[in-house]
Amino acid sequence: MSRRRHERPWHVAHVIGALRTGGAERQLVNYLLAANREEFRHTAVCLAEPGELASVVEAAGIPVVTIRLRQRHLPASPFALAAWLRREDVAVVHAHMHDAALWGRVAGKLAGVPVLMTTEHGKELWKGRLRVAIDHHLSRWTARHIAVSHDGREIRLHRERIDAERIVLIPNGVFVPADPVNAAGRRRVREELGLPEGTPVLGTVGRVVAAKGYEHLLDALEIARARTPNLRWLAVGDGESRDALTRTAATRGLTDAVIWAGQRQDIYDLLAAMDIWVMSSVREGLPVALLEAMAGQKPIVATNVGGIPDAVADGREALLVPPADPAALAAAIGALLADPARAAALAAAARRKAQTTYTIASVAGQIEDLYRQELARAGVVGRQT
Repeated sequence: MSRRRHERPWHVAHVIGALRTGGAERQLVNYLLAANREEFRHTAVCLAEPGELASVVEAAGIPVVTIRLRQRHLPASPFALAAWLRREDVAVVHAHMHDAALWGRVAGKLAGVPVLMTTEHGKELWKGRLRVAIDHHLSRWTARHIAVSHDGREIRLHRERIDAERIVLIPNGVFVPADPVNAAGRRRVREELGLPEGTPVLGTVGRVVAAKGYEHLLDALEIARARTPNLRWLAVGDGESRDALTRTAATRGLTDAVIWAGQRQDIYDLLAAMDIWVMSSVREGLPVALLEAMAGQKPIVATNVGGIPDAVADGREALLVPPADPAALAAAIGALLADPARAAALAAAARRKAQTTYTIASVAGQIEDLYRQELARAGVVGRQT
């Protein structure tokens, strides 16, 4: 085997569109904050813009660089990225989400980077035949694909025809707070948002987009308020569907029942202010927001889609309902509101599952084991200085 020489600690370039507030982006940030920095040095490489989470990464001492890939400059743009990868002595390109996975691997191949990897954060059901064919071809250059859920792995196996031994299942991971009750955080957020103690609050965290099924949650809120008139919905996040949902809430007399908190970073304080955490998605990978709710010991009602049942079992760590079924969603919410002991038991079980399976330290260790294996397989050795 020929030897490839790179400086140690090995340089890992994490290629992504932008460090915006989304599940895949937050997962990458979680990893970077927990990463091994003695054996590896990390750089986040953004192909569109840095994004609002870039400052979090930079504050931790991890560089964020932007190398814009613009459509009008293709195919020249990948060569600019390849030049940076060569100049920065990158040993591993780890790409996240489809466009970054495409151009990150093309540039990595051009630069002679010995290890190319991807994380498959979602199903990407929108891809047509051409995109699927391109991904199948690029998989020949890819040392490992990380899938975050079983259904995501199955899609890659059968749609992109990726070799089974190249796909490894590693879930997303989160930081688990020492004190899930967080009374001070609950009090602060409720005072800030005008939510008196005793007011029951449903909570969501995520982008306000069609995939989250928030129109069904709004329907469920209207149904549930027939029994619990003071029930409120605290929505953390923003997105393209917010204006339409706001108008719908107004036409139904629910304006005061919905609180839009916008983009926030104090997630565990916000979780503490919620009584039941809800996910109404019609499609998902393995949601980081769900894992945070588990870690924050929240009673959970969620739809039975994507990687959600990988993380929580119905009746054991959460109540799961079919997607796009507001009546079932409202019934599950009502059941937990009516039975606080059951809600508390589900929440405690969810936190135990987060502590044993979804800590970011454990996930980071699994990812870094793959780096070591593939660097060794590629014959990479330390350069003499």
